[in-house]
Amino acid sequence: MTAIRVLLLFVFGLIFPSVNAEELKIDIGPNDTIVVPRHEIVIRIDGKLDEPVWGQLPAYDEFVVIEPDTLGSTPHETLVRFFYDSRGLYFGVDMKQPGETLVARLSGRDGRELNRDSINLTLDTSGEGRYGYWFGVNLGGSLMDGTLLPERQFSSDWDGAWRGESAVTADGWSAEMFIPWGTVTMPQVDEKRRIGMYMSRKVAYLDERWGWPGLPSTIPKFISALQSLEVSNVAPRQQFSIYPFAAAASDRIDDQINYRVGADFFWRPSTNFQLTATVNPDFGIVESDEVVLNLTATETFFQEKRLFFLEGQEIFIATPRSDTRGQGVGNRGAPTTMVNTRRIGGRPVEPVLGSGVTVPDRELIQPTELIGAVKLTGQSGRFRYGFLGAFEDEVKFDGVSNGNPVNLKGEGSDYGVMRFLFEDNAGGAYRSVGVLSTAVKHESGDAFAYGLDGHYLSETGKWKVDGQVFMSDIDGVENGLGGFLDFEYTIRKGVSQRLGIEYMDDKIDINDLGFLQRNDTFRIRSSHIRTSSNLSWARDNQFDVRGFVQRNRDSLFTGGGIFFSNRSTFNGLSRLTVRASFLPKSFDDLNSFGNGDYRIENRADASIGWDSDSSKQVSFGASAGFKDENLGGNTYIANANVTWRPSDRFGIALSTGYQDRDGWLLHQANKDFTTFKAEQWTPKISVDYFLSARQQFRASLQWVGIKAKEDEFFLIPDRPGDLIAATKPPGPSDSFSLSQLSLQLRYRWEIAPLSDIFVVYTRSSDQGAALRNRSFSDVFSESYDEPLANIFVVKIRYRFGS
Repeated sequence: MTAIRVLLLFVFGLIFPSVNAEELKIDIGPNDTIVVPRHEIVIRIDGKLDEPVWGQLPAYDEFVVIEPDTLGSTPHETLVRFFYDSRGLYFGVDMKQPGETLVARLSGRDGRELNRDSINLTLDTSGEGRYGYWFGVNLGGSLMDGTLLPERQFSSDWDGAWRGESAVTADGWSAEMFIPWGTVTMPQVDEKRRIGMYMSRKVAYLDERWGWPGLPSTIPKFISALQSLEVSNVAPRQQFSIYPFAAAASDRIDDQINYRVGADFFWRPSTNFQLTATVNPDFGIVESDEVVLNLTATETFFQEKRLFFLEGQEIFIATPRSDTRGQGVGNRGAPTTMVNTRRIGGRPVEPVLGSGVTVPDRELIQPTELIGAVKLTGQSGRFRYGFLGAFEDEVKFDGVSNGNPVNLKGEGSDYGVMRFLFEDNAGGAYRSVGVLSTAVKHESGDAFAYGLDGHYLSETGKWKVDGQVFMSDIDGVENGLGGFLDFEYTIRKGVSQRLGIEYMDDKIDINDLGFLQRNDTFRIRSSHIRTSSNLSWARDNQFDVRGFVQRNRDSLFTGGGIFFSNRSTFNGLSRLTVRASFLPKSFDDLNSFGNGDYRIENRADASIGWDSDSSKQVSFGASAGFKDENLGGNTYIANANVTWRPSDRFGIALSTGYQDRDGWLLHQANKDFTTFKAEQWTPKISVDYFLSARQQFRASLQWVGIKAKEDEFFLIPDRPGDLIAATKPPGPSDSFSLSQLSLQLRYRWEIAPLSDIFVVYTRSSDQGAALRNRSFSDVFSESYDEPLANIFVVKIRYRFGS
């Protein structure tokens, strides 16, 4: 019946084109398939619904409130219209809302952290709930996009060649989107094609999200429950594009200018195959990482930011553990993944140094240039596949030998990733099995990893199971084995239970191309999450309790704990977050850096934080807390932030953190440990100014400073047990200071889709020294003495092709 109604209304609109668009508004049933009208017409994507075709199309308003998850009716209309032609899908959305309540805030692409008015579209282009894409237009014209995997794994790690724009209207605002068929992956079909659709609207002044269909995050199903659309005879053209670029970088440390010319290539001969490649790439314009000072034995994970490695990355995401980003109140920890593309072009393999030869740290942490990289993705029936290859250039090190400068050379590494995935959703349940292998080849030795993963989602979505086993094969090292199995059960809307079991032997090592925070562990972890909405005292509340226990191969209890988190969003849209945890006595087998195992004491921590309504021009927050140190002593923590956005084009954010540590335990050398009394400051400021939605200037400055004074001294016992109190070893003081500074000035002008001009200045430093009664102002000023990077880059890229 819906298809007939749509057809009749479309014909009616052609006969009577002057009819009011709202008179064409229709309702649909929950299981109806909408046959999308086809109309071969060119429209201008400017956000204004002023072309005659929009007035001839039926309008849908099926939105309900999904954040909070009341599923109640919405106070303002959201009228959605769409059609398609041989080039792609068109969406026009008319959003009613009082003008004085509109919140427009410009940002760079994929700026999901801002509270602002937006309209978002999700498409299941597989037609079977296997994969999809999402697109967003914010009021003001800033765009967002990304990919989707079952059942609700959203990622921003994709930028597509589509168009979207917004416009303010007399009774709210409107948006237009054009999604070319060639931008997304789709299976081959003969005639009729099913596409799943979901739309959500963020209303910032209410801090609510409305959705069609009503699929809040507190229910298990998403991509398999989207609104069904039907299109016919869609045969996208073969696409080929080349993106040549030229870049010039002025290195103010080495006092030299480097020129770089290269190109990116894109070829899509059909909707189910895509090849991308880059030759002589330049990644000097990417946004700088957060400043982190990590003095532990466990590695810090940094997200990928380079566009080439982001696009099409979803096929290499083998399990939900590969991406631990989320919006819940609970802390999810570090990822476990066989593919961490930040390894490619990262720190070089350190050269073997002769007697009397030294190489400064700046040379050892420099990024490695790439000769090129290639990536292909595709599907055939229920099989999907992907391949990634990358090749590093030769590495040059400037060192010193007996007081004289020397030039050393080292080989770069070659990387390869292969992925196959079989998916099936017979009977409404989703099942898949995947194979993933990685290879890193270097003259010092090769490293391979092989993985097998499986996934299951029940027909109702209540049961979800994900698992993976993997093996490492590294030259000169015994093969290692590891794996995990994760279960999730949704008890009812807003209530879920998770259980995870993992085992890693002491030889498993996937970190040449992947990320694994530790091996030699058997761990069980669990979490329970409850989300409640429409309470008498709050708009919504989320309570999260999780815990874990683990031991190593020697049967030592190496960690455990229980963690409580609660976040309340009040009716005035301010938020209160409370956290508390307890960790029992355990053995630390990592932070002695291979010099023995030692016991650490019971520990507890707690914090409370408050944040104001983020839709206001001025928003602010603060938190305070404490935590116990490993051998006793307390650390007190305070954080504060304020954001001022006087207009949609300008914003400034200030934040700072402070820690007062008593009993900070750090390994020194061999079996020696020292505790410290320390202070740490982490101020940060960022300023954004937009000439338009496509032109952004951003300045960011972050500094981390630590001043630590030695206190007590300990030795690691010969057998696992308590650290042994000792006198200070001979030698200089263990007291120290650390200072790390990062400054980046960044301008981007998107002159056309995927064509842009970048101007970037980056300066960073990493200073460490013995402490000699210096103030924090001394520590800060010394961060400028020996910068690690001082580079000015200009890059121009332009797209040619179909």
